[in-house]
Amino acid sequence: MLFRRVLEDAGIDVVVYSFEKVSELETAVRQRRPETDRIIVGGGDGTLNAAVDSVLDSELPLGVLPLGTANDLARTLQIPFEPEKAALVIARGRTVHIDLGWVNGKHFFNVANVGLAASVSKTLNPELKKRWGVLAYPLAMINAYRIHRPFKARITCDGKVHRMKSIQISIGNGRYYGGGLTIHSDALIDDQRLDFYSLEPQSIWRLLKSAPSFVRGTFGQGDMVRLMAGKEIRVETSKTMPVETDGELVTKTPAVFRVKNKALPVYAP
Repeated sequence: MLFRRVLEDAGIDVVVYSFEKVSELETAVRQRRPETDRIIVGGGDGTLNAAVDSVLDSELPLGVLPLGTANDLARTLQIPFEPEKAALVIARGRTVHIDLGWVNGKHFFNVANVGLAASVSKTLNPELKKRWGVLAYPLAMINAYRIHRPFKARITCDGKVHRMKSIQISIGNGRYYGGGLTIHSDALIDDQRLDFYSLEPQSIWRLLKSAPSFVRGTFGQGDMVRLMAGKEIRVETSKTMPVETDGELVTKTPAVFRVKNKALPVYAP
């Protein structure tokens, strides 16, 4: 493990743990807290999502080794994807305080989804991601679109009520999600706001035509997207629906989303 050598050369004593299940990671963080001065998580966004609550409780800085498929948090923080270069970022010791999203008691880094993207999470599996890499996400989206149905939603954003029909609702805390898509063109992970968009019902071809807008976060009137931003957003749907954060299904609607300002210190370039 070359990343370990990089850290040890910088005078950092390293104890490495490997886990069969990400749930074991949270337990280890809590148990090792008294003898630790930083926590380094190697994995993808789902692994980081599993660790975020225990890392936040520890009040220790987080180091990210991007070993997953999408690595959207690393992308947002401009952390190199190569483990040795990411370890150098940690070794240099510069930290920034980032915002965290929160939904129904669970924190998240990048984005929360209701609707189509949550259905995508159900269809994604390790074999698909291993074979297709980041391309697994659009492939899974096309498959999910075939079985997904529109839903009615009541959105309360900082006290103002909006009603809409949607196929997907996304609420972003960071900048990137879904393997490099942009939640909004000026979104940052320390801007103390949540960025919301809702996709109106539309054909798969029109959705694919809007793909450049999703990559850049520059939605226009022709993209059939409702946009807003705020510090607290409540999502109520016509039927109970799962809520996915950072690729993991964590709760259901009705859901209250909040931003936790500058909640977590993270090593960054």
